[in-house]
Amino acid sequence: MTLRLRPLSPALGAEVYGVDLRWPFDPATSSAILDAWRAHHLLLFRGQVIETEHQVRFANLFGPISHRGAFMKDRDASYVSNARPDGILGDGILNFHSDHTFFHHPLRAIALYALEVPPTGGATLFANCVAALRNLPAGLLERIRPLRSLQLFDYRGDYNRRSRVEEAAPDSPRAWHSLIAVDPTTGLESLFIHHHTTAAIDGLSDAATEALIAELMPYIEDPAVGYRHTWRPGDVILWNNIALQHARTEFPKGERRTLRRTPIAVSAAEANDATAAA
Repeated sequence: MTLRLRPLSPALGAEVYGVDLRWPFDPATSSAILDAWRAHHLLLFRGQVIETEHQVRFANLFGPISHRGAFMKDRDASYVSNARPDGILGDGILNFHSDHTFFHHPLRAIALYALEVPPTGGATLFANCVAALRNLPAGLLERIRPLRSLQLFDYRGDYNRRSRVEEAAPDSPRAWHSLIAVDPTTGLESLFIHHHTTAAIDGLSDAATEALIAELMPYIEDPAVGYRHTWRPGDVILWNNIALQHARTEFPKGERRTLRRTPIAVSAAEANDATAAA
């Protein structure tokens, strides 16, 4: 099957036409969607009217639902919302990041469905970290290739301030990762550095860690490797959480914004392969 696709930017993403996510896919459509996702890292489906069960079925095409974290223990979806009592991360900007880097296996992918969006602001920015890595000068690439970072998240802290070991709760999740990640979906290498969750880089002082983060992040924040998405109600976006980072722009206080989020885990087989190779 050949999908009808429209590239969203030169760097990443494609809009998919003529697919209704309320209905199960036949094998040919499933295969074509997976191929498009591997090629573009992000797929957009506009004008969808779906319930949680439809979103979960769609997400399962890419891997098992992740139930890590307090908001996902007994559910298949949560809400990024300032308009619901169970909403999380409802207001303010969010700097570039990938989700769950502070676990041994970060999320494979994330699906978001727009239920209500503000008339202005609240865009989601995406950065192609495969392209960012390719843009590094040869000397900088050689310097970071052997390095690992300690990814740490303190749920009590500021979501945009760099996490620090000495300030975090003892039970805060943490994991060491190479600064160059290998995507289990495609085998591609990507730049894997995140200002908020990078608590340390092995062998470097705190000041040197801060300096290296500051040196690397502009390659991720470069609009030439990015895509800016302005949400409409009914949009569904599913993206690769290893190949891409995402951020959120500010929007007016008091404006309602609700996105339904379904996190997708690395499969058990891929997790075992990665553990064996580590």
